[in-house]
Amino acid sequence: MAIENYCFCELVPLYVLDLLTDSKRVWVERELQQSPELAEELTYYQTAATAIPYGVPIVPIATDLKDRLFARLQLAPPPQPENESEIKKSLTIRTQDFQWQPYSVPGIEIATLHTDNIKREVVGVLRAAPGVSYPLHSHATGEEIYILEGDLVVEGEVYGAFDYIRSEPSSTHAPYTTGGCMFFFRTSMDDEYVA
Repeated sequence: MAIENYCFCELVPLYVLDLLTDSKRVWVERELQQSPELAEELTYYQTAATAIPYGVPIVPIATDLKDRLFARLQLAPPPQPENESEIKKSLTIRTQDFQWQPYSVPGIEIATLHTDNIKREVVGVLRAAPGVSYPLHSHATGEEIYILEGDLVVEGEVYGAFDYIRSEPSSTHAPYTTGGCMFFFRTSMDDEYVA
């Protein structure tokens, strides 16, 4: 189709859905620059497009979907429990049952509460002696900390009991404690240590 035969009203719905070839997309964008009044029509289609996901009926997931995905990826499916009683409904660890392990940094101990090898996530409790500094590290997928007691200094801010800290993916810091601390954490197993 020659450029002179293009019609904005026919191409703009496809533009909104990102279904145009590069040349047609460029043509639509050029038309928008040359005729700003077309922006209203574009807005109309953008609004309509945002409603599309809400207008389709909910389709139940096929019961064999997981098996088909594993087969297509040529992976062995994970073992399934033989009966319902083998499926754990919850995990409970009492404080007195924490298995404290020394960390690679002297003065730090960690009690790992849960490790998820699929999500590459570890959840636990960390306790640090007064004056301990944690090494500079970068977060692969983010980190959550909930202070239980003591103080933790992160990027110049002092946090205390019941404070919550969320670090976004790719953020870096080297927290330390002045008087010692203990906190709950959830973080990635793939964090990188800079030093």
